[in-house]
Parts: sequence; structure tokens; C-alpha cells
Amino acid sequence: MSTLNVLRYTALGLGIVFGLKNDWALQGAAKENAESKKLARQLALVNEAKKEYARLSSSKDVEQKTSSSSVKVDFEDPNLDFGAAILSAVDSLKH
Repeated sequence: MSTLNVLRYTALGLGIVFGLKNDWALQGAAKENAESKKLARQLALVNEAKKEYARLSSSKDVEQKTSSSSVKVDFEDPNLDFGAAILSAVDSLKH
């Protein structure tokens, strides 16, 4: 009868050890999965921000090119309107 109890408690102990090991493995896999999802979300946000920045900076570049190309100041010109030149320089700083 004692052999039966030894086998019974050995099986119980092995079951507990196996259950704990399996639980730790599942928790580790779930943690890694959560971290990878978090990283993927962060990378998606970074890529989205890069696209938005590229879109905004390209539109600002176009605005700056059109505004800077339309105002050419030649300081050697005797008919130069200094007031208009200063106002155009101030307007270019606002953008």
C-alpha cells in the first residue's frame, strides 16, 4: 500500500511541477506577444508621423518657394521701395 501512495504523490508532484512550468511558459509567450504588439503599434505611429511630416514639410516647401521666388530684392536698383522690401522680409519670416 505504501508503494501506491509513493506513486500517487510522485504523480501529484510531477503534475504540479509540469503545471507550473507550462504556466510560466504561457505567461512568457503572452508577455512577448504583448511587447511585440506594443512595438508594432509604436512603429506604425512613427511611420504615420513621418508621412504626415513629409506631407506638411513638402507643402511648406512649395509655399516658401513660391513666396521667395516672387519677391526678389535688388539693392542696386535705384527705384527700390525699401518699405516693400522690409515688409516682404517680415512676411517671409512669419511663414
